[in-house]
Amino acid sequence: MFENRRIDNIPVSPMLLKITALSSMGVFMDGYILTIYSIAYIYMSGYLNPSSNAVITAFMGSSLFIGMLLGGFSMGHLADTLGRKRLYEYDLSLTAVFLILTALSFNVYEFIIFEILAGIGIGADYPISSSIQAEFSPKNTRGRFLIFNIFAWTIGSIVFLLLSIPIIHYTGAYQWRFMYGTAAIIPLIVILSRRTLPESPFWLSHMNMKDKALEVSNRVSSSIGIELNEIPKTESGRSSFRDLFSNRYLKYTVFVSLAWFSYDIASYGVWEYTPSVFFTGSSSIVASVFATILEEIPVFAGFLICIYFIERAGRRDLELIGFGGAAISLFIFEMIYGYVRIDIVFTFLAFATMHLFHNLGPTNITYDYPVEIFPTRIRSTAMGFATSISRIGAILGTIAFPLILYTLNLRYVLIFLIIFELIGFTITFLVAPETKNMELN
Repeated sequence: MFENRRIDNIPVSPMLLKITALSSMGVFMDGYILTIYSIAYIYMSGYLNPSSNAVITAFMGSSLFIGMLLGGFSMGHLADTLGRKRLYEYDLSLTAVFLILTALSFNVYEFIIFEILAGIGIGADYPISSSIQAEFSPKNTRGRFLIFNIFAWTIGSIVFLLLSIPIIHYTGAYQWRFMYGTAAIIPLIVILSRRTLPESPFWLSHMNMKDKALEVSNRVSSSIGIELNEIPKTESGRSSFRDLFSNRYLKYTVFVSLAWFSYDIASYGVWEYTPSVFFTGSSSIVASVFATILEEIPVFAGFLICIYFIERAGRRDLELIGFGGAAISLFIFEMIYGYVRIDIVFTFLAFATMHLFHNLGPTNITYDYPVEIFPTRIRSTAMGFATSISRIGAILGTIAFPLILYTLNLRYVLIFLIIFELIGFTITFLVAPETKNMELN
């Protein structure tokens, strides 16, 4: 009954669920830490004086992205040459150490430097964890598991927002320091747990470690009573960064990078400053936290729609609907700007609708595509490159959002966002393949 079956053709196993939980933690940390800044920023003016300079404020908000850019770019290729597991065990240790130092920073420049260094570990984790997740997942449910991976960002964000309420109430004058301190605990737990996980059978097969690849495959399948006798077949050749720009892969490199860049420039600028936009002199910080948590309702709705349709409709259509729907909804809000009262309700609805369409499509699919399109020998390299380009978008969005909002007004923010939604839609329409149920190689 189980003849000629390999790891990507078996049902979901307990080992896969463990791999999924631990692979999701880098993205969880991304959501957790970035949301810290969105709340901590309100408290920092008394200690680091960021509010006196909009450019400094913007660079403080984007410093983690700079680190992620460096981490994704450098570590993705190493994961293809040295193996996933070797880096996977320790990448978040950088994050833990420098989060502690962030909590202890005494000035703006120390804060920015420590956040950049903390971000290197998270940036490294994106290509490594996504490759591991893709290479251990059954092909007919791989999309759902990758979506859960990236949805861990939202889980991390919500966990912090809920935790921030008692921190705000009970930690006195050092709220933001306690916030960053709590984030350092999570990577330490993850590092210890990841040491028990095996190397990817796809990478082992590519490196011609056939017996080891079969051993790992059966370690995963044995928990559901299946013995495998076939290992993954992978594309031959060495890992080369230059292959991303070869005639064969250039259009896909441009697609995964530009689509993710467009999504991040639209999404992260909004998310980083949502609590401060909701916070006014007449409202409490806790009220702005609850308003931000309410923004997660459309995020959950989009996620549920995406996870239901990902293996039915496929990747391409969902990404097109997501980018297109976000562009149309933002255009409607831009058109009625000036004819309605511009208040917290208007802002909430504009961003909430955008989040709904994003999470229906590009939030999840831009993370999915790089590890499905590219072969094992350059999978992490491609994901690392796409992650780095996306972080450039996040940096620009984080810098542009406050500059546009506070020097012009919300209408120009909406126009700025629409432009990049249309860029994401166009590149997806022109280039994106369908990878549903596709075998990795």
